[in-house]
Amino acid sequence: MKLSKELKAGLIVIVAIVAFVLLFQFMKGKNIFSTENTFFIKYDNVQGLAKSSPVSINGLNVGKVEDIRPITTKDGHVYFVVEVNVNEDFVFSKDSPVEIFSPGIMDDKALKINLVYTGPKAQDGDTLRGEMKLSAISQITDQLGPVSERITSVLSRVDTLAGSTNKLLDEQNRREIRELLANLNATTQAFKITAEQAGKLISSNQEQVKEVLNNTNEAIKSYGKVADNIDAQKLNDAIAKLSQTSEELNKVITGINEGKGSLGKLLSDDELYNNLNKSAASLDALISDLKEHPNRYVNFSVFGKSSK
Repeated sequence: MKLSKELKAGLIVIVAIVAFVLLFQFMKGKNIFSTENTFFIKYDNVQGLAKSSPVSINGLNVGKVEDIRPITTKDGHVYFVVEVNVNEDFVFSKDSPVEIFSPGIMDDKALKINLVYTGPKAQDGDTLRGEMKLSAISQITDQLGPVSERITSVLSRVDTLAGSTNKLLDEQNRREIRELLANLNATTQAFKITAEQAGKLISSNQEQVKEVLNNTNEAIKSYGKVADNIDAQKLNDAIAKLSQTSEELNKVITGINEGKGSLGKLLSDDELYNNLNKSAASLDALISDLKEHPNRYVNFSVFGKSSK
């Protein structure tokens, strides 16, 4: 069968188009002879992830990032949906999280699927759970952030302290500090001289000091002996009797205040008090009249004749 030139040209064009498509897919990193499953992962921050970033399972590349789409919610919150293609030969659980990580310090971001062996199987088009692991540099940066703030705060305080020190050490304050140190030196010298004089005084009167100390010791010993000779029981009995006597005296005083007994009636009964005063006055008048006119009350007659 002889093909026409037109048919040959059409077949050549079709083969060229197919070859171009296959080459383009190969250049994009897709496996031409294997099928892939598409999954979606949601992240709040993609941390430098880019299209064509590799997707790995246990260190083996099994796919690539196909697309990254930012999504804005009604309240203004922004998150990202990452589309990945994974070779369908790898089966894993839908509960397996997909983590953004850095393979090395200087490497670009990549994705890895942390396998979970429980739960339903991940199907083409499923949305997987996203996780994020900070790189070593990011961790160091996060840790150095608070340290940097503390260092800045400390440096600010040091600067303030230095300024205060400069103000403190002006010429007038320096002069006052020198005067203060001179006064302290003079005071220290005076204390030294006083201590030396006190030492000399004690040395010259050493016998008198010993005698005073001996007398003090004897007095303390005598006091100790007197204290030992005191009968604590007798002292307690005497205190108890004194307390009892005080209580009885209080009872007597209370009875007098309440008008009990003769003395109490005398203090509380006004009529009795007035009668006694009247009787005393009458008796006083009688005694006065007796002194002035004794013959009115007593008659003496030598010859047996009484006078009128």
